[in-house]
Amino acid sequence: MTSLSPEAHSLTGAYVLDSLDPRDRAEVETHLADCPTCTREVAEFRAVAAILGEAVPETPPPALRGAVLHLVGQTRQLPPVLPERDSPGNRRQRRLTIYSIAASVAAVIALAGLGVVGAQTVDQRNQLAAERSRTAELTTVVSAAAARSAQPMTGGGSIAVIPFGDRLYVAVRDLPPLPEGRVYQLWMSTPDGVKSAGLVDGTAGQAERVLQMRADKDSVDSVKVTVEPKGGSKQPTTAVIGTAAVRG
Repeated sequence: MTSLSPEAHSLTGAYVLDSLDPRDRAEVETHLADCPTCTREVAEFRAVAAILGEAVPETPPPALRGAVLHLVGQTRQLPPVLPERDSPGNRRQRRLTIYSIAASVAAVIALAGLGVVGAQTVDQRNQLAAERSRTAELTTVVSAAAARSAQPMTGGGSIAVIPFGDRLYVAVRDLPPLPEGRVYQLWMSTPDGVKSAGLVDGTAGQAERVLQMRADKDSVDSVKVTVEPKGGSKQPTTAVIGTAAVRG
């Protein structure tokens, strides 16, 4: 194994930051070939850098400046060296100190950045939970309205159309199971003709299903139901088994 300076162990952070001069960089690369510990450390630093590269830019948290200044304040500074006493060894020691500070500051910034990424993830989870809560509440309201205005369908089940705010919802309930390869298809009757409004799987039956119509509620006169081949049809191919008017 090649004998290397112990200082190479302390340069992994600066190596990842690409802040070493050619001589020190070459020494670290030679050292990494024989040191699993430093090789693993370099890989971990690079993984953090990759995560930060994917993060959305954010305003640095207020605590970051204080943390960096505290770190600098806790790092022992070298005393002034007279020019005539300056030697290659002293210059190298100063470089190592600078590299150490740079790597430490980078670590603080990395941890702060990971905190921002973590906060974004928490915010996204909270937004998703709120959206699910609103959806559940809306489904409850629509279901209650559907129960009061449901129209029976041929062969069983019921259908109701519920205007809610600026949207239009359809609720189907207790649909009988269909043979394999068949589905229920909803149709919107508009001044421009009949348009597909979605499919409902009928193979296992449906206690209740609520769908939002992708149309202006004022442009839809009624919603109809037919039984179609799996995947749906461009136009109804069987008799209508259920109809619900948008405005009673």
